[in-house]
Amino acid sequence: MGIGIHAGPAVVGWMGYAETTYLTAVGDTVHVASRLEGLTKEYHCQLVLSEHVARCVGIDLTAYPRHELTVRNRTEPLMIYVVEDVHRIAAALAADS
Repeated sequence: MGIGIHAGPAVVGWMGYAETTYLTAVGDTVHVASRLEGLTKEYHCQLVLSEHVARCVGIDLTAYPRHELTVRNRTEPLMIYVVEDVHRIAAALAADS
């Protein structure tokens, strides 16, 4: 299982007609999160999250590998953290609370 997390604005709504509707989200934020999820396979890890998310949540991820990448259709590089085992973060968060 691989999870990619990014935060920002997105358009969320129901698409389709009658009984064939589904909930979807579109926008740059969704595109970046999808790209991060795909990177979990490349980095052989469980979680890739943007530095923006780590700052917003207040998680100290300095112990984890940090990478800079270029995402298609974005002008600025994106800083990410690679988390091999999410249980390690969960334990750290539980200890802080």
